[in-house]
Parts: sequence; structure tokens; C-alpha cells
Amino acid sequence: MGREYDGYRDNLASILEFTGGAHTLNITDVCRYTGISKRETVKRHYNFSRGRITAEALARALAGGQA
Repeated sequence: MGREYDGYRDNLASILEFTGGAHTLNITDVCRYTGISKRETVKRHYNFSRGRITAEALARALAGGQA
């Protein structure tokens, strides 16, 4: 079992608070959460599947892991 990235749980809690408990975000949600205004930039930096990303994958990416 791998080690959890530093900040993962804090990021996950923050994302879930932002989404009202929803575990999936769309590109617009991630733009609003991260403050990145360009959708193409968000799509390039995070691994979306069918325009969605899980809160867990986003938290991992923000903590230094791969989304």
C-alpha cells in the first residue's frame, strides 16, 4: 500500500466542502475551485474522464500526485 501524499486529506476535505459533498467535479467546477480561468489549462493539467474528475483524484493531483 502506497504512502498518502502530504496535504491529500486537507485538499479532499476542502474540495468536498466546495462541492457540498459531491465526489465528482466537471471542468467548470475545477476552474472555479482552482481559480484557473482557462478551461484548456485545466483540461491539460488534470486527468478528466468524459469531462469529469473525482474529488479524490483532484486532491491527489493538488497534493503532488498524478490525477
